[in-house]
Amino acid sequence: MPQYTTLTPEELNDIVAHYEVGTSVDLEELPGGFGNSNYKLTTTENMFLLKICDEKNLDELHQQITLLEHLKKHAYPTVYPILQKNGDALHVNEKKHIMIYPFLNGDTPKPSKRVLAQTGEALAKLHRIPPIANLPRFPMGITKIGPFMNEVKHTELATHPFFLWLQSELEWIIPEIEKPLPTGLLHGDLFLDNTLFDDEKMVAILDFEEGCHDTLLTDIAMTIIGCCYTEKNDLNIDALHDFLNAYNALRPLTENEWECLDGFVYYAALSIAVWRFRQFNIRYPDTQRSETYLEMITRSANWQTIRI
Repeated sequence: MPQYTTLTPEELNDIVAHYEVGTSVDLEELPGGFGNSNYKLTTTENMFLLKICDEKNLDELHQQITLLEHLKKHAYPTVYPILQKNGDALHVNEKKHIMIYPFLNGDTPKPSKRVLAQTGEALAKLHRIPPIANLPRFPMGITKIGPFMNEVKHTELATHPFFLWLQSELEWIIPEIEKPLPTGLLHGDLFLDNTLFDDEKMVAILDFEEGCHDTLLTDIAMTIIGCCYTEKNDLNIDALHDFLNAYNALRPLTENEWECLDGFVYYAALSIAVWRFRQFNIRYPDTQRSETYLEMITRSANWQTIRI
C-alpha cells in the first residue's frame, strides 16, 4: 500500500457515531499492514483499532466477517469486530470500507520456544475447526500466480531474474502441491506479525483476511516460512522443532504430509515472493519495498528437510 487512506474529522465523527464507543478523541496511524490503513482510535470510553480495508472488495469483506463469526462460535483466540448500532460489522463510508475492533495490548513476539509451541497449538486448533461454505482457495497461491505470469510474460519483466526463477520453481512445485492431501480451514498468512503476545503468552492470532479452504499443509508451510527463521533469514531449527512438535501433538501429520512438506515450504515462500514483487514493483511501485520479495527467496534457499 503506497500510503495511508485518510479520514477527515467529519468522516471520523460520522463513523464513530454508528458505534457505541463514545466520541472520538484521537486517531493515530499504526505501522504495518500491506493491505489496510490501521489506526489506533481513542474515544471518551476506550481505545480501539480502526481498520480501513483498502484491498478487499465488499464480497470478500462479508466473507471475512462470516468466517470470524464462525471462529467466534468455536471460541478461537482472535480479535472480533465491534458491531455497529444496526448490528453490522462493516461500515461503508462512500468508497471506504471500515471495521472497528477492540484494541488488544501486546506485541509481535520473538521466535522463542514458548511462542512457537503456542503458535503450533493454535494453528492445529484452527485446522480442527470445520470450514464454512464458499471460502476461496488459498488466495496468494496458484490461482493468483498463473494470472501474474500471464500479466508479465509479454512485458519487459519477462526477462527479469525473478520471473525466470519463478518459472523454474513452478515446474517442480506444481506437481507437489497437486497431490491429494488433507484440506480444511486455513489462516493463509500466519507470520509472527500476525500474532499478538503479552510477554510470551499468546493473546490472539490476527488478520484472517486470507482465510480460505485449501490444503492444510499450505498453512503449516506458511507458518514455517513466517515464524521459524532468524532476522538474517536463516532457518531456526529449534523454533521449527517447537512449532512442529506442538502442532503434531494436537493434529498429527499424515505420512503423505510429511513427504510433501518440503515442496509446500517452497510453495509458501514463492507465493509471498510473488505477492510482494507484484505489489511493490507493478501495482504500487515502492523503492523501499521493491526488493522485499528477495527475503522469501533467501528463506526458501535456506530451508532444510526435517522430520520430527
